[in-house]
Amino acid sequence: MKNLLTSLLCLAAFTAWGQTDILDARTNYSVGQTVTVTGIVTSDGNLGIVRYLQDETAGIALYPGGQWTQNGWPDPQPGDELTMTGALSEYNGLLEVGPDGITDVTIISTGNELPAFQDVTPSQLDESMEGELAYIQGAVFTNGGTIITGNSTFSFSAAGESGIIYVRNDNELVGQVLPAGEVDLYGVVSQFTFDGVGGYQLLPRGNEDLVPTSAINLSTQVDQINITTTSFDLVWNTDVLGDSHVEYGLTPDLGMEVVDDMQVLEHQVTVEGLEPGTIYYARVISIAGEDSTASTIRPYATVSESPGYIRAYFTTQVDNSVATIEAAQALGTNTNDTIAAYITSAQSTLDIAAYNINNSAIEQAINTAIANGVQVRYIAEGQNANLGLSAIDDSMPVHFRTDGQGSGMHNKFIVGDRDNAQNAFVLTGSTNFTTGNLNTDPNNVIILGDQSLARAYTLEFEEMWGSTGMEPDPANAKFGAAKTINTPRRFLVGGSPIELYFSPTDGTTSAILDAIESTDYDLNFAVLSFTRNDLGAAVVDAGSSLFINPVGAMENINDTGSEYETLLDAGIEIYSHNGISGQLHHKYAIVDHSQALSDPTVVTGSHNWSTTAETTNDENTLVIHDERVANLYYQEFVGLLNGMGVGITALDSDEEVCTVFPNPANDAVKVVLGAEASLGDWIRLYDGSGRVVLEEQLLMNGAALNVGHLAEGMYLIQYGQSSPARLVIQH
Repeated sequence: MKNLLTSLLCLAAFTAWGQTDILDARTNYSVGQTVTVTGIVTSDGNLGIVRYLQDETAGIALYPGGQWTQNGWPDPQPGDELTMTGALSEYNGLLEVGPDGITDVTIISTGNELPAFQDVTPSQLDESMEGELAYIQGAVFTNGGTIITGNSTFSFSAAGESGIIYVRNDNELVGQVLPAGEVDLYGVVSQFTFDGVGGYQLLPRGNEDLVPTSAINLSTQVDQINITTTSFDLVWNTDVLGDSHVEYGLTPDLGMEVVDDMQVLEHQVTVEGLEPGTIYYARVISIAGEDSTASTIRPYATVSESPGYIRAYFTTQVDNSVATIEAAQALGTNTNDTIAAYITSAQSTLDIAAYNINNSAIEQAINTAIANGVQVRYIAEGQNANLGLSAIDDSMPVHFRTDGQGSGMHNKFIVGDRDNAQNAFVLTGSTNFTTGNLNTDPNNVIILGDQSLARAYTLEFEEMWGSTGMEPDPANAKFGAAKTINTPRRFLVGGSPIELYFSPTDGTTSAILDAIESTDYDLNFAVLSFTRNDLGAAVVDAGSSLFINPVGAMENINDTGSEYETLLDAGIEIYSHNGISGQLHHKYAIVDHSQALSDPTVVTGSHNWSTTAETTNDENTLVIHDERVANLYYQEFVGLLNGMGVGITALDSDEEVCTVFPNPANDAVKVVLGAEASLGDWIRLYDGSGRVVLEEQLLMNGAALNVGHLAEGMYLIQYGQSSPARLVIQH
């Protein structure tokens, strides 16, 4: 018995202390077993909470499960020599130490030299290199020249092979321009795969890990401005002086060129002699001496000769009392008939991408269109029942997304008569074509009569379809992260600027962030799911302004990572629709609906405010800069909150007390008291920090208040204890 016990103790000692290095931990120990690893830390917070550790034999990820310091452990930094004891775990293929069984985190020394980067090709990023520093020469990004977004992958090629990098929200690279020319890539080898096979990627740790090899580079993305029916301008910046070339054409083969030899940093080239409602492909080139930089080829659209209408409809109640231009329409159970009417209005083509369908009116409308000789193509999500498809003429070709990732093909759009300028339309929004979504759940439908937009949606449809013909080509079809940036971004519909984004390739979350961060006065939002902490932080930041009171409504407040409690804790006026009849299914934001001079904007579409929508699903989002449309959505938002039993807390002037004009003001404003107010109280003007910058006693009704000495910007003006009003000063 004693000998047996001694043997067991010896075996335990070997198991606990027999490990010698990281390679030993990786190869001879299983998930759940405890290991002790020692090495040099090679990453910091740019890669999030995870830290990477490397010794002379291998590398490995360290994951504490929360903030490093919450258990009294140190926060590891690059160059630290560190020992950590914990259980092995695996997260989507990545081997980690932690978060279970951590008993020790000790920094032995600091300021050590990092291990050398291994010079590799993309195909050499594999399991044997996971957790190690690597270096790839002469990489070219597929989407070079675009803005780097957080929690996103970016494809590149090098040495005739392809690979990807992954950039977290925490990374300082977010918001910068993805290099357009050759770069030397540095970073840590990692893995992300649902099935444990492949998925190896390089994680750049910051600016120093993307090193352009050219003497001239794009310092901004290429933007399209001054769009007309026959021309547009492309603008971009370079980091050194260079000339300006635009190569363009009706196909990616290009074939035409405009050149400006002037050496500049800020480039602007007019492309003219174009056709209305047409998509052109173009790239920009700047040359400095013997070096050059070039963007990737992108599509751009001219203004169409379509009617240009923008019509918004809502499934549940609206509040027309806040209408300023046009009364919003709540269609209720007639929403399906409206969608059906647009379907049957098509004369030649219909492309439908629908997450789910089971509504008889829409099914019958599709059958009617087919019977009328309309060519109908249909894309569906393969994980759903799609019960309505069985009721549709089986001559209609249907293509399913079947990979089972996320919500999959989550779009809800219809494109009609793309080649007919007068009849072309796009129907999109938040609603699925199901009876529950249409009859019970708060949803929105938006229809735009514009050929350019219809042709852009067609490009996205056909990338998922895999062909331009009536039959899909599954071998060529692309869904999710396999898709490319293949559609124009900017449009002018009926004179209103519109931006179009398709997930997961186009950086939709960045567009939503831009809209939120542009808020000057009002921010309202209604979303099914809200789990993106970058969007949550943007809402909180907006609410920190004296001039902005964000108000939102959410359905899925208990989702993993929900921002609901975070927003509540930050003092944001956020309301839960959870438990109320019907599912709040919207995905919209309204910015500055009340101020025509502050770019009233609506963000709407199928994209929930979640990482799955950003990185995995097929989604579409419109950013519409239009005062009328913003007010229509605001009427819905007020109606939504009315139905939830809450009201709107607005920062508006109390007109019964006093009115100030003009607004915006230059040198002075006149203060006029209402019938219920009395003279003798004090007027105070507050700046953005809440500091009183002007204070005067009002002794005469209609008195002028001198503001000419104050800096331009937004202020709050208050008479006595009345509600404060916003005042803009513009000199």
